[in-house]
Amino acid sequence: MENNDVKKANRKALPKFILMLVVGAAVGAVLGFLSVRYGLDGLAEPLKAAGAVFGGRVAPWLLVAMAVLTPVAALPFYRKAKALLAGWDGEDEAVSDAAEEKLSTATWIVSAAIIISYFLIAAAYSGGLAAFEDKTNAYMVFVGIGGFLTVLAECVLIQQKCVDAVKKTNPEKTASVYDMRFQKKWMESCDEAEKAMIGRCAFKAFSAASSVCNALALVFTISALIFGTGFLPVLAVCTVWLVSQCVYCREGMKLSRAGNKISE
Repeated sequence: MENNDVKKANRKALPKFILMLVVGAAVGAVLGFLSVRYGLDGLAEPLKAAGAVFGGRVAPWLLVAMAVLTPVAALPFYRKAKALLAGWDGEDEAVSDAAEEKLSTATWIVSAAIIISYFLIAAAYSGGLAAFEDKTNAYMVFVGIGGFLTVLAECVLIQQKCVDAVKKTNPEKTASVYDMRFQKKWMESCDEAEKAMIGRCAFKAFSAASSVCNALALVFTISALIFGTGFLPVLAVCTVWLVSQCVYCREGMKLSRAGNKISE
């Protein structure tokens, strides 16, 4: 009976899978034809020029803006959480939950700020060492570096304050955000319910990252053909994709073996 259910599920899912493959192949063929027919590869130079302007003139000032906006966006949530915890009686879960939600929002903001800042500093560096040969370009690079370092410092301090605030509602958590093994120690201090929640969130993040990596790999593969972007963008995406898949599979096998030993 179980085999029939498995076969039935496969038969039901297979047509959609084949349709996706056909559509993907058709899109790739159409793009390849259009790139040859209408010379879309000629867009490579304008795109390169636009990227140079963005990296040399826009990205550094965006980093300065990030340095200003990050604390403006994150600190109000931290202060509201701190105010809630200041009046917390140690028992009202509604208050502690509201405070933790605001702290999570602040952490979310600074995490996004760090990622965006890494992208912007890479864009500022995209001109290479040749940028330092011109005083104006060199000045813009140093503006970007200053903004980037400021964002990093702000984010680390805000994260530290948020983690310390969480410790007030969870005194068993003692790991410092400055500890290189912070994530491992924090995980070890979590109870089973917290670990289960982290596991469910991690699976959602893993699934989303896998889908995005798949899409980006296809986009960068096509752009390598049409715009001559080379293989480095695909290599970067596939490296992240491969590492996440390998870690997921390795941990799955490790936990499976541990579960079998416990059951025995």
